[in-house]
Formats: sequence, C-alpha cells, structure tokens
Amino acid sequence: MAGLDFVAALKPFKSMWKIRVKVIRLWRQYSAAVGETIEMVLVDSKGDMIHGTVKKELVTQFESALRENVSKLIVNFTVTYACGSYRTTNHPYRIVFLPTTRLRPCDVLPTNLNGFKPVSYGSIMDGTQNADYLVDVIGQIVEVSHLEVLSVNGKDTQKLSLELRNQDDDRLPLVLWGKFATDVDNAIQLRRENQKVLVLRFGKIKVWKDERSVSNAYNVSDVAVNPNMDEVDEFLTLLPKDDMALAIVSPKHLASVKGVSDKDDFFIHTPKMTIAEVLTVRQVQKCIVMCTIGGIDSDMGWFYLSCKVCSKKVLTVPNDSIDDGLDEDLFKHNYFCVKCNQHNPKILPRYKIHAVVLDNTSNTKFLLFDNLALQLLQQPCIELTGPNPDEMEEPYLLPPPINNLVGKTFLFKIGIERENYLYKHEIYKVLKIISDTQMITEFVGATTPTGSDSSTAIENSLVSDAPEGSLMLLGSSSEQSVSKNRTPAKRVGALITNLEETFDQNSVTRTTCPVKIKKEKIEESG
Repeated sequence: MAGLDFVAALKPFKSMWKIRVKVIRLWRQYSAAVGETIEMVLVDSKGDMIHGTVKKELVTQFESALRENVSKLIVNFTVTYACGSYRTTNHPYRIVFLPTTRLRPCDVLPTNLNGFKPVSYGSIMDGTQNADYLVDVIGQIVEVSHLEVLSVNGKDTQKLSLELRNQDDDRLPLVLWGKFATDVDNAIQLRRENQKVLVLRFGKIKVWKDERSVSNAYNVSDVAVNPNMDEVDEFLTLLPKDDMALAIVSPKHLASVKGVSDKDDFFIHTPKMTIAEVLTVRQVQKCIVMCTIGGIDSDMGWFYLSCKVCSKKVLTVPNDSIDDGLDEDLFKHNYFCVKCNQHNPKILPRYKIHAVVLDNTSNTKFLLFDNLALQLLQQPCIELTGPNPDEMEEPYLLPPPINNLVGKTFLFKIGIERENYLYKHEIYKVLKIISDTQMITEFVGATTPTGSDSSTAIENSLVSDAPEGSLMLLGSSSEQSVSKNRTPAKRVGALITNLEETFDQNSVTRTTCPVKIKKEKIEESG
C-alpha cells in the first residue's frame, strides 16, 4: 500500500503518520495519576513493534474499534518518548492517540506475525538482559508447586512457582500470580500426560537477593500452555528426548510477600490456639492450630465439580426433556455455571476435603480446598477422579492418598467466622498449611515452655515418609500445653500421645477404618 510508514521510521517531529499494524496485545491499565487507559503493543509487516496508548478521555472513542489480533490502518497520532520500567518494546518511542486519530480497515497481516521473540535463559540469569524491558520466554514445564493463596496488599492472591527448561536443558525459575497462576494450574492438571510447553509474553525479570526469575507483569503479560504456535512446534522438536516427567514440589515456605514470610506469619504475627480455645472464640479472627488429622468425613464427599474458566462450583441441572418416557432419562443432567452464566461449561474436579482434626484438648473439622489439599496430596484432583468424575460409580469412597493423611500432624492457619460462634458451625476453613518437618519442630520448640518434656518428644517423633515430610508428634501433656494465664499468642496445642485414645476421648465416632467419620443424625422435633 503506497504512502504507508513503517514502525521503525516513527519519530516525534510530526503527527501525520499512517501505519498498517496488527494489535498483538491489548489491556486496560489504571493508575491514580492518569486514570484508566488502553494500552497496546502493535507490530507492522516487517515485524517491528511499538507501544501505543489511548488516554482516559479518549477511551470511549476508541474502545469499540480496538481488538487483539485485528489489523488496522492508524492515521494521525503523536509520537513521544517511551521511558520507565517494564517497557513492552525496544522502540525508543511510543504512539499516543489523538482526538483526530483515525482507525480504518486494511488488509489483514499474517497470523504468524505475532512479535514473539523469546530471549535466552542465560541472558536472564547472568544479568545481561535489561530488566527494564519485558521479555518473551518459552520452555518445558519440569517442576511446579501447588497453588498457594497469599495475602498481598490485603487481598488473597494466587501464586504458582514453576521451573522451565529449554532445548539445552538450562533451567529458568518462573513465578505466576493471580489469574495467570490459576489458568496455568488448571492447564497442567488437564494435560498431565503430555509435555507441557509454556509461552510467556511480556514477562518481567525479578531480582531478589541476587536470585533471578521471571514473573508475569499484571495485565500486560500473556501466558499460555501448549498454544497453537509454529514456535511451540519447533521448540518441541529441539527438546532432549529423555521423556522427563513433571515434578510437583513444595513451595519455599520462607518466601517473603510484602515483608511477611510464612515463618513470621505462623510464628509471630498470628495467635496460637488449641482446638478447645478455638471452640470458645466469639469474634472473627485468624489463628494457628497444631493438630493431627484423625479422619476424613466422607459423607461430605472429597471433591466438587468446578467451572474451568472461573473455578466456581457448577450447578447440576436435571434434564427436563423426557421424550420417550424411559426411566433412565430422569437421571440425565447437565451443568450450569452461575458466575459465567453458561450452560454445560468445561468442568474440572477440585478437592474439598472435610478433615476431622484433634489435639489433646478437643476435636473439630477443618475444610481444605483444592490448593491446600494439593499441597498435602501432591496429586491434582483429576488424577484421582479420572477424566469423567461425574461418571464415578462410588464417588463417596476415599482414594488411598486421602486415606494416608490420617495420623499426620500439621500446622494449620484457620479463619474463625461469624457462623462458627453464632451458629455453632464447627467447620473451619483452612487458609494455610505448614507441612515442613523442620518448621513444625521449630514451632514446637518456640512455643513450648522451658523445662518441659517436649524436646525429648521431638527427638523421638515419628516422621512420615510422605513426600511433604509431615510430622507425627508424641509426648507432652495437656497441662503443659494449656494455661489460662497465657495470652492467646503464647498458647500452643497439646501434642498427641496416642491417636486412637485421643480419638476416643474427644468423642469422635470410631469405625474399624478411621477414615470415614459418620455424622450422628438428629431427628427434628415436631
């Protein structure tokens, strides 16, 4: 097309430019200083890229005409300096739309013109890659942690830690946050039998205590697992032919978020309580409880079916179309996601485990949702349910990995809500778990009064051979653990001497198999 300018030639000396470009990334961005803007990355037919901005007062004028992967002819705009950290392109300038800017249809640029330019792992790890610029990376996922939920700026945020490898078997640490972490976690669970190649567009380089990694840059980044790209197909042919299996690993418990590590959270900032003390609390708060899983309430089930997109539980909708009158049609159903307002969404099973927990003071139930159960089980829920969980013959039966949790002792951070003390609802939601043996041992030492017998008990403790390194603690009496004169922050749960005896003393229904905890049925009066 005659008279077109190319991205590489754009300079600030005039505004009457005319370029044909494709929008390869588009997002909304908000800041207190400039309000909400539309940000984008554009690429021309030569593969050169430039950043573009629509200021807040022009958002309504241009928002309907801008879409990702759409080619446009852009006429009349200003060009200004690109500066600051986390720049999306190497171009020294950026485009800023004017009220007189015009968007016109044009010939579509090729699909494979996507601006994807992965950088080498070596340039990231040795510091030669400029951290002021966002980078593209590609790699096979060889390690992944369970999905964590951390408090960042007062909001619960998902975190997923991964390790990638390239064709030369070099490794690159990667940390994903928010929706990116959830989406990749879902994708991994659904594709565990295949090699998983992750493509990160516009990721930021992070440096923490001389250790380098890559992370998503909020809404700017784009993350995909096994996307349909020529670059992914080529990368797969270059990988070492060693059939390396994906490893699920425990996250680093001491990783700091906004200055508060897991250790400080459990050891310093959150009050410690016994189960008996938890049951007497009459206010909303969080606390740390060290206790043993005595059984699993299988009457409540152990998983739920969620929408793959939003992760919320889907509703079962009976099939009302009974044409032939066959009885089996009465049991046919489909699913509906309330949040997405969609019938028959793609579903994914997720853990929802009701664990009966006890110490030497009392017993209650803790609720473990998917990310925390995955931390203990080291297996995605779909591996235990199979690809068709709604067709399981006996979905209430507990798989062996869940049975194996019985008898293990952990540190739990739980939330006490209004319904717990107002309506005697003795099921508490677990917010975090510490399963690391060393940290549990250190926790007991830090909270046990000087001169007690707990140091001997720890030395003689039974360490589980489970991969999470859980700990079964022995010794110490409840008199040593519970003192009315201590502040809540100094109280510590009693250690279990004998699991079965404690199970009996705390009136938890025993069965020959201590896995299924049957609930007592209460007849309604009247």
